[in-house]
Amino acid sequence: MSQVKKNCRNMNHGKSNPPVSYCPNCGEKFKAGAIRSCDRSKHLERRKQGSLFCCDCGKDLKTL
Repeated sequence: MSQVKKNCRNMNHGKSNPPVSYCPNCGEKFKAGAIRSCDRSKHLERRKQGSLFCCDCGKDLKTL
């Protein structure tokens, strides 16, 4: 178990088939090869919702 996973409170870490590719809280990759195309507007929307990382592509949203 990674150090990030131990500190992250997102419930997707415990799922065998999570609905997202990356954790929106810590950025850990859940699914291999499941990268969706993202753009700045999607990233800004997710950042407004409180995500620290994009759950589709894994981009760090803290710098937006």
